[in-house]
Amino acid sequence: MNLPTKSSADLTRPRTAVLALFFANGALFANWAPRIPAVQSGLAIDATLLGVALTGLGAGGLLFTLTAGTLVDRVGSRRVLLAATAALCAGLVLPALAPTWWALCLALVVLGAADAAMDVAMNAQGVLVEQRSGRPLLNGFHASWSVGAVAGGLAGTAAAALRVPPAPHFLATGAVLGAVALVVRHRLIDDEERADALDTGTKRRRGITRPPPALLLLGLIVVFAAQIEDVPQSWSAVYLSDLGAGPGTAGLAFVAFSVSMTAGRLVGDRMVERLGPSVVVTGGGLLVALAFGIALLVASPLATIIGFALAGLGASPMFPVAFSMVGRVPGVLPGAGIATVSLVSRIGFLAAPLLVGGLLGVSTFQVALSVVVVAAVGAAALGPRLGRLQDRPPPD
Repeated sequence: MNLPTKSSADLTRPRTAVLALFFANGALFANWAPRIPAVQSGLAIDATLLGVALTGLGAGGLLFTLTAGTLVDRVGSRRVLLAATAALCAGLVLPALAPTWWALCLALVVLGAADAAMDVAMNAQGVLVEQRSGRPLLNGFHASWSVGAVAGGLAGTAAAALRVPPAPHFLATGAVLGAVALVVRHRLIDDEERADALDTGTKRRRGITRPPPALLLLGLIVVFAAQIEDVPQSWSAVYLSDLGAGPGTAGLAFVAFSVSMTAGRLVGDRMVERLGPSVVVTGGGLLVALAFGIALLVASPLATIIGFALAGLGASPMFPVAFSMVGRVPGVLPGAGIATVSLVSRIGFLAAPLLVGGLLGVSTFQVALSVVVVAAVGAAALGPRLGRLQDRPPPD
């Protein structure tokens, strides 16, 4: 079954809906992050117990990602996306209501599972809109997520500064962002019929028992992208402090990375359309490797901030390109393919802090953070192979 290409006017409504839901997903979790200390204080738990509880988010995501992909292929991305958004908006308040540490762990597992389902479904819906438009759109969708993360972080920080209790804060946040989903729900592409046709009219696999080489290629790219994206979040402030930066300066590297990544994704679709995904990923990887390598050699706060800013630009298209190209992998249903790539990326994000932390135990910051350079070179080396997928039309 061929996917019809529609005019830009026909796709304005579904495109706007997907942009809104990417924004909502980014904003939901960004509201949670600044309130973690308040939740910890309310339960009177130490940092060790908090760290164990926070792994529930990753565990829930890992456990439910492939299931979410199967659901997308069975009932369509629209249904799964709306159900997952509702679950995430409602589940956001659960950590604030948890009476014990065990309840917090369970709440975060539920929240991670809902996020995994929403992540897979919104990317599947985004790929569908992109394929019907006939031009790149995934960078713009991921840029909307980044904008939502900034807005949510500001809102969460303001709520913390005003000492608003987490429970009413999360209730209000879930209600507002849930209302966004209600408003745009009829604008999403109804792909349930497409899912039924794929179920009865094709022989493509639902599971990924032996991933095809193309899917392995995309999985490797998101592993490298996860390494690049995790270091600014997990280690930039610590590294700058080690270089002698004060508290006000130490957070600027992550800010620079986030802002430049958002900017890169805002123009990323035009770059992919003009140059192609292969050139964009290869060039981005080389930019990250060069900029970050020089920054590590100079080893000054200013050089590091500039290096992270350029790394954000270079890394910005990697995840969107990978999710976009999943739709061109022969023999794989879209939901299963996106779920597999999403699962690999989550594993990458979980492994990255362990890798850097392990290297720090036996070496210097410069050596440990060089994993960013290695990952960037790896992504650049794989970029040219995307040309083979680029020339393939989306599977029927």
